[in-house]
Amino acid sequence: MNKYIFIFLFLFKISNIQSQKIEYKSYFIEDSTKIGDSIRLVTILKYPNNIEIIQPDSSYMFSTFDFIGKKIFPSTVSKNIISDSTIYFLRTFEIDSIQKINLKANIIGGNDSMSILSDTDSIYIINQVNNLTSQSKENTLLSKIKSIFNTEKAFYITVGILLFLIIIFISFRKKIIRYFKIRKIKKQSKFFNEEFSYCLKKYSEKNNPKELEKLLLLWKRFMENFTKKPYSSSTTMEISSFNDDKEMMDILHKSDKSIYSGSNLPIETSDLNKLQLKANTISKDKINQILDGKE
Repeated sequence: MNKYIFIFLFLFKISNIQSQKIEYKSYFIEDSTKIGDSIRLVTILKYPNNIEIIQPDSSYMFSTFDFIGKKIFPSTVSKNIISDSTIYFLRTFEIDSIQKINLKANIIGGNDSMSILSDTDSIYIINQVNNLTSQSKENTLLSKIKSIFNTEKAFYITVGILLFLIIIFISFRKKIIRYFKIRKIKKQSKFFNEEFSYCLKKYSEKNNPKELEKLLLLWKRFMENFTKKPYSSSTTMEISSFNDDKEMMDILHKSDKSIYSGSNLPIETSDLNKLQLKANTISKDKINQILDGKE
């Protein structure tokens, strides 16, 4: 009997959220950018005040872009509609001339697999080599060298410098790439652990199902980022199809009952700490794979 009540409440929440209007817009402030330069992506999210939506954080995979930071503006409320505005600071090192992005936000207070996609926007990547004009070339370091040395000498010096830089890059290319990959993982792990500890503290104080749901969503996003499995868009039952860790699945099942059955049964802090430990183990394994040359 309890099983059918749980299913009914679960489906009721889904239909209730789907019937409400949610708008999620995203667009670049800049029309174009150069490789490695910072660009700004604006998101505007409007939704009813009886639900809660979490937008992407630093652990999110921003398509071909790298996350630098973000600025969150205070929410506004008008006629029971909340409006959230955020600016994401991104950059790209990909050479495709047109690069696109849209974001996925997760809905809290309903089915934990529900999400909403923002509008897609694109930005033009300037080819710095092709855009050098003859006039700009004259303003480069080479022209200054030519003013001191004769043309032939400047040519040999320039070629020598280029060859030296190429040799250095080839010799240390793998180490440089490994360094930045590991640095990124450590930064994501640090953010995850800080946010997880903060959410765990809030949940322990209030025993609020919404706080527990936020905590699980944070964990799912982190796991999805490192395993490439659809944790954040899957139910617990679906997760069990690609995760055979029985202890972890038991914790997720207990959490579902606490959130959706209305029982509000508290989840032990030690259990939630096990989820955090599992996530950290995954990130450490990823670092070891990079060091071993498997990534």
